[in-house]
Amino acid sequence: MQPAIPLSVPTPAVAAAAPPNPHSAASNAGTPYTSTSSPTPSTPRPAKRKASSEPDSLEEASRLAADEDKRRRNTAASARFRVKKKQREQALERTAKEMTDKCSLLEQRINRLEMENRWLKGLIVEKNNAPGEDDPSVLFAAKYSSAAVTSTGECKDGVGTA
Repeated sequence: MQPAIPLSVPTPAVAAAAPPNPHSAASNAGTPYTSTSSPTPSTPRPAKRKASSEPDSLEEASRLAADEDKRRRNTAASARFRVKKKQREQALERTAKEMTDKCSLLEQRINRLEMENRWLKGLIVEKNNAPGEDDPSVLFAAKYSSAAVTSTGECKDGVGTA
C-alpha cells in the first residue's frame, strides 16, 4: 500500500500570498534602512533606534538614512583619529627617549673634555713652572702691567725725543 498524501499541502502560490514579516531581511531589501555593511559587534545599535516606527514619508526615510550614514562615518573617523593619536604619542615618546639618550651622551663628552682640558692645563703649568713660580697667568699679568706703567708714567715734550 502506498502512504496517503495529504491533500492540503501549501503550494508556492499560497506561500507567496502570505503577509511578509516586517522584520525579515528579504522584506527590507528595497527600503532605505538596508545597510551595505553590517554593524560591528563591538558597537551594537541602541534599542531605541530599532524600535522606531516606520517613516511616514520618503523624506523622513532619507533623513533617517542620512543620519545613520553620518553616524557611521563619524564613528569610523573617531576610530581613525584614536589610531593616529596613539601613533603620534608613540612617536613623541620615541623622540623624547632619543633626545634623553643624546643629552646623556653629550654630558659624558663634556665631562671627558673638561677632564682632558684640566689635565692639559696641568701639564702646561708643570712644564712652564720654574722654581718659586706658581702660575703662568701671574707671570703674564705681571709682564703686561709693568709695560703699561712705563708707557703711561712718563710725559715727554717733543716727538721722538729720548
